[in-house]
Amino acid sequence: MKASEKSSRRTHWILKIFLWINILDALLLIGAYVNTHISPNSIPYISFLGLGYPIILVIALLFIIFWLFFKRKYALISIITILIGFNHFRHFYAITLSQSELTNPVKVMSFNVHVFDVYNKQNRVENRNSIFSFLNDEQADILCFQEYYHHENSNEFVTKDSMVKLLDLKYIHERYTHEMSGQRYFGVATFSKYPIINKGEIPFANDNNNYCIYSDIKINDDTVRVFNAHIGSIRFQSDDYDFFGDPNGPISKSKETAGRRILGRIKQAFEKRAVQAEAVRRQIEASPFPVIVCGDLNDTPVSYSYRQFSANLNDAFVESGNGVGQTYIGKVPSNRIDYIFHDPTMRSSNFTTHQVNLSDHKPISCLIEMPQ
Repeated sequence: MKASEKSSRRTHWILKIFLWINILDALLLIGAYVNTHISPNSIPYISFLGLGYPIILVIALLFIIFWLFFKRKYALISIITILIGFNHFRHFYAITLSQSELTNPVKVMSFNVHVFDVYNKQNRVENRNSIFSFLNDEQADILCFQEYYHHENSNEFVTKDSMVKLLDLKYIHERYTHEMSGQRYFGVATFSKYPIINKGEIPFANDNNNYCIYSDIKINDDTVRVFNAHIGSIRFQSDDYDFFGDPNGPISKSKETAGRRILGRIKQAFEKRAVQAEAVRRQIEASPFPVIVCGDLNDTPVSYSYRQFSANLNDAFVESGNGVGQTYIGKVPSNRIDYIFHDPTMRSSNFTTHQVNLSDHKPISCLIEMPQ
């Protein structure tokens, strides 16, 4: 056999292998789309495909480039698969070339403040004050906090009273998931420049550490119901984070055990979030007023939990954001897990993921115009 024939045959088999890998990647991408419609409590582990969507998508894009140099018709495999789920791509990556002109909008902000860094003994006051300074610069009309912290009757680490004075946000709706020693409280809170005329709560039976509240807010002649949700997190322990610290380290038996434990925790978190997101969705559907939803969903835009909100509400990031909009800045890689949704009768603009490192989450904000 001639050398040229051997080389041709080798190339043929290499391309065939790449073709099958491309087909597998396309199937995984379709599985990621399907995962948004199926509760992880029905089919365990399917949600991992949504979590892996960014990686699967990048591989599909690389295959498009690869096939353009070899077998152009095969590029259609990834092109068609991406187009099938183009809506998911828009949820993941936004491009806004021009912002809508709104009439008398309100500025809404959502921020997981990580208890104002109260456990950082050295710099907690400085870091808390940096958060206050940022909030003062932004001047939001409605401000939703997750992992909010308040110490009652204390001059040591004041949060609520300082913000009321600094930001002129005199209407407050708080709900604490638990009380720590010394009248210290942890939970969610909504601050508003406009009157809060009614308050409600959505407890989660499967996790007392997470909660959702809703506040009926009178804005001029309109009333809107603002949901402030903190949906279940994975709750990694310190040794779990160590697992992510050295990806190139040797794979030991302890690492294998840690890997299985982490997969189990992620699976349980998917299942927990699905139930909580469904509970909030039902209350949204029952609302007598147009709604705004702010919150830390602890889930990506290609997930079952996200779809509980995006199916009937507009995602402000998709309407007027740009880029990937990554909001979590902890050790574990992630993309966008903090959101602002609103009723389709409203319009939003100037969605911003603020590039500040004041918590393990980036604050997000946008302008929202009331229903016309």
